[in-house]
Amino acid sequence: MKKQRNKSLLHQFTSWYVWQFVIALLIIGIIVLGAINFFLFERTQDELQAIEEKLVIVTGDDELQEALDEVLYPDHANYYVEISQNGDVLARSRGEDETLDKEDEVTLPWFDQFIWNSEEGLFYRSDVPFRANGVINIKVHLEEELEFLQLIFYILLITGILSIVLGSFLIYHLTKKSLHPLLLITDEVGMMRGSADLQKRIPEPESPKELKELAGTFNQLLQQLEEQFEREKSFVSNASHELRTPLTAFRGHLNLIKRWGKDDPNVLEQSIQALDDESARMKRILEQMLTIARNEHQDSKQEKVNVTAVVDEVISQFEGNHQVPISGILKQDVTLSGDEEQLRQIAVILIENSLRYTSEGRVTVELTQKDNVVSLNVSDTGIGIPHNEQSKIFSRFYRVDQNRSRETGGTGLGLSIAKELVENHNGTIKVVSEEGAGSTFTVRLPVR
Repeated sequence: MKKQRNKSLLHQFTSWYVWQFVIALLIIGIIVLGAINFFLFERTQDELQAIEEKLVIVTGDDELQEALDEVLYPDHANYYVEISQNGDVLARSRGEDETLDKEDEVTLPWFDQFIWNSEEGLFYRSDVPFRANGVINIKVHLEEELEFLQLIFYILLITGILSIVLGSFLIYHLTKKSLHPLLLITDEVGMMRGSADLQKRIPEPESPKELKELAGTFNQLLQQLEEQFEREKSFVSNASHELRTPLTAFRGHLNLIKRWGKDDPNVLEQSIQALDDESARMKRILEQMLTIARNEHQDSKQEKVNVTAVVDEVISQFEGNHQVPISGILKQDVTLSGDEEQLRQIAVILIENSLRYTSEGRVTVELTQKDNVVSLNVSDTGIGIPHNEQSKIFSRFYRVDQNRSRETGGTGLGLSIAKELVENHNGTIKVVSEEGAGSTFTVRLPVR
């Protein structure tokens, strides 16, 4: 539970805020304290320089101690000064010999100008030479500066702690409020688990935009799953119906052979022919069903294909095998990137479909290319398709004329397979038809 809680967005956002704020607070504190310390040090140096100039002047007075006291007191009582020459002390500030024990003084490493006295604290020192072998030793007590820096440090520390506590509380609740739509989506998705109702959808929040898009995308996915499930359900139902018909015919003719076939050669011959026709029909249905399954679970190849050669080869396969003549008007060397076998199958399905429903006239196959689009037109002079049926012919197992389709061997799967193969190539397929005057199927494929 602790690991799960640590991985939650609430915990991560709150932790991120705390650490980022601590780092920012440290940086700001260092900058503020450094800037204040710099300005205080600059002020102390300017003041010390002015005192040094005055002390150099008073070293010429006969009453050196009195002159020193006039310079230091009362405004500069935090200065400890000792004026010596040739090792002899000529004058010193009041109390220096009483309060400052040199044995307690420690020079700070890397900062020779600073001295730490265990009793009095931090000092800044400066040695000013005068005349021959004369030295003015000056020490400035930095007690007030340290107290001011300490005060600033405590202010920053207390402000930072309060900001972290209040900020963590606020960021936790603001994050929780912002993530409320996401938590609702998570709950809804959890409730869908194990449910057989594919019509359920998750609520789409108005804000934030990202969660609204997430919910919308998820609902679109659910919609696609529902549509796919319905298609599969319909496919299984239609396939069962289509296979039941030849199986029923099988059973009927087998019973007929059992009863009369042994004694009547005509009945036997007719039944065997009918069994052969139904078995061929069942074979076509199963082959096309396998084609649909293979296309749904297999990626299309991407290779350079000479579409002209593919279509010309398909036309050659059908020429001479049908009473209806086929003419091809093919632009030379039309190529695109795609799956050669699938492109061949598209041409086979369209030409075979036109031949199946054309008893008189001819079938014309035209291949053209304009800009970056290849167009394949298959026209016939057959029975045509009623206008109100044209939007349905690409559905699986749909046949305009059930009786005519059964006579010609149609299964209602060819055009749906062609449509899926065309869409695999990011193309489009449409039909223009007039009942009794023929149909024209047009496939448009982009050249990639």
